[in-house]
Amino acid sequence: MSLSKITNPISTAWLALGVSLAPVIAFAQDATAPAATEAAPAAPSIDKGDTAFMFLCTILVLFMAVPGLGLFYGGLVRAKNMLSVLMQCTVVAAACMIAWVIYGYSFAFGGGESAIFGGFAKTFLSGVDMNSAAATFTAGVQIPEYIFVMFQMTFAAITPALIVGAFAERIKFSAVILFTLLWSIFVYYPIAHMVWDAKGYLFGLGALDFAGGTVVHINAGVAGLVGAFMVGKRTGFGKDMMAPHSMTLTYVGAAMLWVGWFGFNAGSNLEASGGAMLATVNTFVATAAAILSWSAVEALARGKASMLG
Repeated sequence: MSLSKITNPISTAWLALGVSLAPVIAFAQDATAPAATEAAPAAPSIDKGDTAFMFLCTILVLFMAVPGLGLFYGGLVRAKNMLSVLMQCTVVAAACMIAWVIYGYSFAFGGGESAIFGGFAKTFLSGVDMNSAAATFTAGVQIPEYIFVMFQMTFAAITPALIVGAFAERIKFSAVILFTLLWSIFVYYPIAHMVWDAKGYLFGLGALDFAGGTVVHINAGVAGLVGAFMVGKRTGFGKDMMAPHSMTLTYVGAAMLWVGWFGFNAGSNLEASGGAMLATVNTFVATAAAILSWSAVEALARGKASMLG
């Protein structure tokens, strides 16, 4: 008997076993394929709902500055200075918008390695187009970079406008514009970069500024205090009548600020999620509590509450 005749039955048995197991092996491979696919991280995507939400929030912040802030400050000054304050708030905001797209966005979010300066890489919005995206607080969720540029632009525009009220009626129009542009370059853009950019100095220390408490409000408050101290008292202060000329306009402006603040605060979440709704609830409740507490304190101190406070 030859060797081939002995091995043929064995080979035939192994071949039959392989054929019978082939469907099982193939099924096992097919079953594991979806699991591998599901384990892969999702590619970053831009959601149209988040984009629309951020667009609305951007317009609301603009509404705060023009005309909200102008009417609020304008009603508090004397009638002869009403148009001056409106003009200052409007032109300051417009000048800051132009400065932002030329160099401001780059100085704050230009992608540089410096801890205090964003660099020149994105001057004139270089590298920003319809396909570029900005990250949000959720991994894999992005928004168009254009909407991020515009949202931050409204912050850069309203912050110097806030300072106008500190030296209203006491400074020339040209001086206001010059101060605004210089202050933005040497104060606002570096602070915005240090606090909000991932490479920023204060960001690296763990600073958390959700909606501009540091970059906008403390920044503008300190600048306004220093500006008022440097400019000094109004001419005739303590002698002439300097009561607000229209509390009605001030009330309208304050109401616009409250409405606009929903865009300011909720939009800082950068996406329409639970975080934005938490900011919205806080904006409702905190403002309502402030109105009641301020009215109660004034009523206790002066016998009745008033619109001026």
